[in-house]
Amino acid sequence: MVETLILYSSIAMLSVGLGTLAWIDFKTGYLPDSLQVALTVAAIAVLALGSPIGITWMGAALGAIINGGAFWSLRWIMTRIKGREAMGFGDVKLVAVGGLWLGPWALPYIMALSGLLTLIAVGLAALILRKPTWQGEIPLGPGIAVGILAAYLAALAGITGIVGPAPL
Repeated sequence: MVETLILYSSIAMLSVGLGTLAWIDFKTGYLPDSLQVALTVAAIAVLALGSPIGITWMGAALGAIINGGAFWSLRWIMTRIKGREAMGFGDVKLVAVGGLWLGPWALPYIMALSGLLTLIAVGLAALILRKPTWQGEIPLGPGIAVGILAAYLAALAGITGIVGPAPL
């Protein structure tokens, strides 16, 4: 009973939080810290009660550090190459929050899904509207949000590799 409540509550919190962040980023290009902090607190609560996907405190900490560090490095490198800001810091923080929920093993899935989904969405929007939809930077937050949620649901479904070989 309690496990079921934790399971459905975690899905609901993650869905609502990530959905709201995705919508805001899509409309404004901004990922509010207050919502990211709320998802962080929710992740800590789920960890304290027992993660439905088996993430431990160590796995969550490593996930936040490794995922956030990887995206921060990508942001730093691309900013140097482009000579201007390449990715918002909100995207980096969102991937770190995803690491709290999923651990470090989900990073390749989150990165692949977020990039692919963002490209598909921009391509479909350009086809439907018959013109490019963004003149500047394309918001990556919605893709990251869907990638995190999809990876979480895949981990719940028992798809191997998402959570890792053994819990930390």
